[in-house]
Amino acid sequence: MGGLYGFNRLAIGRDASIGIYGRSFTSTVVALGVLCSTLSSSDLRRVIGCDMVELRFKVGVIVPPRYFDTAAEELQTLSPRIDVLHTQMRLDQTFDYELDEMAETAGEIEQCAVSLVDAGAEVVLQLGTPFSSVHGWERGSELQQSISDRLGVPFEMMGLSVPAGVHALRATRVAVACVYYPTGYTAHYSAFLTGAGLEVVGARSFVDQGLSDDVDTVWAQSFEGFEPALVMDSIIEVGERFPEAEAIVVPGIPGKILSLIPAAETAIGTPIVSYYALWWKCLTHLQHPPGGPSGNLFALLS
Repeated sequence: MGGLYGFNRLAIGRDASIGIYGRSFTSTVVALGVLCSTLSSSDLRRVIGCDMVELRFKVGVIVPPRYFDTAAEELQTLSPRIDVLHTQMRLDQTFDYELDEMAETAGEIEQCAVSLVDAGAEVVLQLGTPFSSVHGWERGSELQQSISDRLGVPFEMMGLSVPAGVHALRATRVAVACVYYPTGYTAHYSAFLTGAGLEVVGARSFVDQGLSDDVDTVWAQSFEGFEPALVMDSIIEVGERFPEAEAIVVPGIPGKILSLIPAAETAIGTPIVSYYALWWKCLTHLQHPPGGPSGNLFALLS
């Protein structure tokens, strides 16, 4: 999927030349341009064998309706070389995030993914946990693979990336900080994790913890995100309440919390896996380590 964009991302003009061992070879530029037109950025790095050029990556992100967006800021903080392309699911105005409604969105998600690849995306990411977890682990994984096969590039769904991250950390017993999830969502998500081969030892939401009195208010606020301090208090309380857990799982996108994860993991002595497992998956496909410490999951890429 390199195409002409691959040539552009090296910032080499048509009439430029590259100096090698004190000599200048315009033909080298031509050859390198041919490589860039046929190889993805990760393949190109393997062929070149070094970072002699500034490679850039195009990542497509599918955003749910009416939801705030965390993708560009956090993903580009992990790697400034990433250019993010966004598209939003085109769903009816009456769409209300009911589980049965989300089960019907697979076709729209696939079309969004196709449009992003047509725009040059080398990896496509889908934001929103229940859009995959609603199908269960096995069927959700089949859907993800089917879309990836059609695209010809890696396609990752956020809901599936979280259990994948837990498995990569070699954990099996998890506690769920289900933050803003209502009871029905929590039960469904716990069943999803069980289907993924994980043992759920407990789950606690903002309401369970006394951090909020009203489920409806919390749900409405989730479309804008919560104060990071509130989210981290919730996660740490779950870690302390369930010390037998080998990982803390946080479904959904409660807010931009990635920068706070390393300190929280140190405080409770337990890995925390949430929406940013999708960024981990993305960097894995790009074969590109994060720019700095980002917690236990990203340390696997270092």
